[in-house]
Amino acid sequence: MNKWIRNLCGGIAALLIWMAIGQSAMVAASEISVRTAVIVALQGEAKVQPAGSSLQYDAFEGMTLQQGDRLIVGQGGAQLRIKDTGDEVNLGEYSLLDISRLAGGPQGKTTKLTMLSGMAYFAVTDLHGKPDTFQVVNGNHTLDVKGTHFLVVTDPVTGASSLSVVAGAVSTGSSRPASGGSLNQQPPIIIYPAQQIYLGGSEPGGPSVVDPTRLIQNAPPGVIESLLKNAEKIQQENEQTKKSFEEQANTPKQPANPNLAQQLADLNKISQNLSNLVGNLAQEAVKQQKLSSGQVQQLIDEANRSLGGNGKIDLDKVQPLDPTAGVNPELAKMEQLLKEKQEELNRQQLELKNAHQALIQRILEQQAKLQEENRKAQEEARARAQEQFTNQLPPQDREQFLADKRKLEQEKIQRGGSTPPSPAPAVPTAPSGGTSAPSNPNPNPNPNPNPEPPASFTLNWRYADETSVPLGVQHTLAFGLTLKEGVEPKSDKLKVKVTLSSNVPEAVYAAIGYDFEYDSLPPTELNLEACGTSTAASCGEAWLPSEEDAGYGIGALGDGWPAVISANWGQIGNYTVTAEAFQSEGDTLVSLGKQSFQFKVSEKPTIGFTGGESSVNLAPEEQLTYAFSAKGENIQPSYRLALKATIYGEAPYADVPVTLYHNGAPVASGIVDGNGTAYLTGEAGVLAALLAAGSDLTLAWEPYAAEPGTYEIGLSWVYPPADGLDPYPFSEDKNVQLIVGTL
Repeated sequence: MNKWIRNLCGGIAALLIWMAIGQSAMVAASEISVRTAVIVALQGEAKVQPAGSSLQYDAFEGMTLQQGDRLIVGQGGAQLRIKDTGDEVNLGEYSLLDISRLAGGPQGKTTKLTMLSGMAYFAVTDLHGKPDTFQVVNGNHTLDVKGTHFLVVTDPVTGASSLSVVAGAVSTGSSRPASGGSLNQQPPIIIYPAQQIYLGGSEPGGPSVVDPTRLIQNAPPGVIESLLKNAEKIQQENEQTKKSFEEQANTPKQPANPNLAQQLADLNKISQNLSNLVGNLAQEAVKQQKLSSGQVQQLIDEANRSLGGNGKIDLDKVQPLDPTAGVNPELAKMEQLLKEKQEELNRQQLELKNAHQALIQRILEQQAKLQEENRKAQEEARARAQEQFTNQLPPQDREQFLADKRKLEQEKIQRGGSTPPSPAPAVPTAPSGGTSAPSNPNPNPNPNPNPEPPASFTLNWRYADETSVPLGVQHTLAFGLTLKEGVEPKSDKLKVKVTLSSNVPEAVYAAIGYDFEYDSLPPTELNLEACGTSTAASCGEAWLPSEEDAGYGIGALGDGWPAVISANWGQIGNYTVTAEAFQSEGDTLVSLGKQSFQFKVSEKPTIGFTGGESSVNLAPEEQLTYAFSAKGENIQPSYRLALKATIYGEAPYADVPVTLYHNGAPVASGIVDGNGTAYLTGEAGVLAALLAAGSDLTLAWEPYAAEPGTYEIGLSWVYPPADGLDPYPFSEDKNVQLIVGTL
């Protein structure tokens, strides 16, 4: 009995402990809030890339975003609002914003946004006295905000970024290690209203007074309108800032912040700038025709209804901003020189980029000209051969052949010349000691007058611009499949069938490999019977194998490029890969349509190194660069090419970036792997165009601490390797001796 009572008491005690723990866990969980943002306004087009996904979806007003999502704005603009705080972000066109962190809990709310490109106007609620944090990351810099209105603008010409504060204060600091790998320990710079700072380098320079002309020039009308709608709040906050400055100026204690000390020293000038800031921006918006004068006046009138005393804005009495107010002249001068230097560098890079594009265009035009000349030469050769052949035919056969030829040409004219030309009529066998009966022409029938309806899905090819493939390489075709907007699937799985076709008469589809990234099936081989050697209706077709033959999950199909077809094309010609998707409706498979990808298999290119020293002498602390020249033959504009660069030895250079330059501009890049090798690739067509023309190039490794000694650099041009595949060489190896000396 006593034992039973002890067990009962023990059970009750355990239950009470479990309830206490569970209750505390529930309380802790209840203190953690799920925070979101919502798109409240949208002009033009925009996309959203959800956290952890490579897919992008059309954005719409009212759409909810969470931590990890990315907002991609095209032409137009977007306005984003943090739901629980009311903080707003107005994005201009071609802006990219990552919602890096939206967290809430007992320690306060944390908002962290990463501005990748474009421009944005931020209107943040007052955070003074609160544990909440609001940060904006732009390039190498983290901006800490305490309730303010400010703009981050990326100049579309120079690519340089700048911060302009309209109200409140923003603290700027480096968010990444400076050159050399050590963190910068300098205190952050606080930017006050009517000030701006250039964010072009690893460390910001000194603040300067806002330039209304430049600011409005880079801001779209929607952003300017949003800023002026907040004119009342901006004026009120700036009036409070003026009072705060006056109070601090009357205290004997010297502020630790040097920028604040400069503000207090120029208090009269600062007050005038704060009073005239919004008016200058409004006048500039009308001057640059970003907004109409009536629209601006209406926004100012709405702000003035709630403003009293000296805070009201009179556009007829606005004074220009004093560029010397609250600014250290030496720092401002250094800031301007740094800005001009970076802008000049960016302009030079832009000019080089335009020059490269012009070079590529000239090369493409030359190739098109050569192709047209080759086509004409082939036509002339064909015409001469046909004339020579017809001249040796007996008169009766010759007349029949020419009549058939005229008939085919007339049929083509009647079809309007919009269909592919029919083949030449069948040629009779050349006479041998007598006459022979002519063969009857066999023109192709008219094309199908009932084209197939468009597919209900989109195929996303990993290398959609690779329309030419070198003969003999191990070629991979990786793709994903996403349903078009509005398509409602009958089931959550799809089956996919692929068909290969070619203009090669005896095409052989052998050793076609296949793998799906998100299943447990091992890589397999598709059994595709060549249509050129078969009369079967299913020639060139294969169902892509899936687990338990149930098909592929729609989400898995659309996540990147999970389906991978690989082959070594052994015959030159034109090829087409067609994918057809099916969904199950009961026991019936219903097609969602077809989509195709066409490519051409051409001659393998040959690339030679036409210049470059056989050895390089390097000091231990010196950056390794190597200049050489290269030229290729049989290079198609869409060939995928890579430079394989390897340093053999024990030098610590793993994970080091390597860049290939042409005339000072980067054209390809890569990262050194654990074997000392980097595969340098660039934008589609750039390397192909440069090698086709023959170009001078420079290879540069990032600085690393190499031990004194002798090493060897190996260079070769290859087809970029896919996962698990070796690179296919297009050139002989070039070996260079690297001698690292002593200090």
